[in-house]
Amino acid sequence: MCSEMKPAITGPTVAPDALQFDPISSAAAFPRVARLARQRQARVPEGPFGMLLRRVELPASALTSTAYPPGLRLTPHAHTAAFLLFVRDGGFHEQHGQRSECCDRFTCIYRPAYDEHANEFDDGGAVLAAIDLSPHWVARLREAGFAGERFRVRSPFVQQFGDRLDAELTAPDSMSEMIIESLATEVIVFATRFAGKSDGGRNAWPDRARRLIEEEFASPLSLAGIASAAGVHPVHLARQFRASQGCTVGEYIRRVRVGFARRELVMTDKPIAEIALSAGFFDQSQLTKTFKRVTGRTPSAYRAQHR
Repeated sequence: MCSEMKPAITGPTVAPDALQFDPISSAAAFPRVARLARQRQARVPEGPFGMLLRRVELPASALTSTAYPPGLRLTPHAHTAAFLLFVRDGGFHEQHGQRSECCDRFTCIYRPAYDEHANEFDDGGAVLAAIDLSPHWVARLREAGFAGERFRVRSPFVQQFGDRLDAELTAPDSMSEMIIESLATEVIVFATRFAGKSDGGRNAWPDRARRLIEEEFASPLSLAGIASAAGVHPVHLARQFRASQGCTVGEYIRRVRVGFARRELVMTDKPIAEIALSAGFFDQSQLTKTFKRVTGRTPSAYRAQHR
């Protein structure tokens, strides 16, 4: 007996009127950019869909930024193209087969074409950025050893990849195609290696240490304190945490704090000094130095770019 065919969608799941951009000629030079006016971005329309904020067409891929309203539920569906998905703000739960996964701002997902899934968005909604990959690109990745199977990776390093994607969405140029191909390859390599490291762990304590950092990042944290809460020796924590997460405990804390600061800079009008304290930094000066070290930009420059 055949299973019921689920909807197959081209591009992100968006509102029909969100596609009413100015017409773009198929003969136009790449990159081809479509963007909603800022006054239309202020409100996500009601209905079982999100709103497409920006789309950039490249010769072998398409980049999109999409906003989804709080509590939205998307019934089982699939997409006609394979794509990499980055959670830029908020989060959602995804039902994939028998598995239910939580996806937040540290998450990246690769979905093959026609990969069936359902979504329920968090109370704060979500903003997602994606790279649609052409069949030609996927074939080339397979030739290089990529199995082409769905994966989900969660790490503060995902935000760096997402920032690079945002930069191409914001200001694409003639080099964007090459940059995006390089980015997609780096993400797939990172996810493959990250999964290999994670699968080897037999103990639950690395996850306990990671969750503690993500929940208590604004508090004073020490290696000894985290190790005590996780139930392991500090030396063992330092060694195994790096093996499983790809960075030291200190680097992970720094990236989680910077990730929080990024979101506050873009989504709120709070003073930078206040954001610094809320993120666990001593003052604005420490935030500025750390933020620039991680992102290459000052907090004020980052806020200006994403407003």
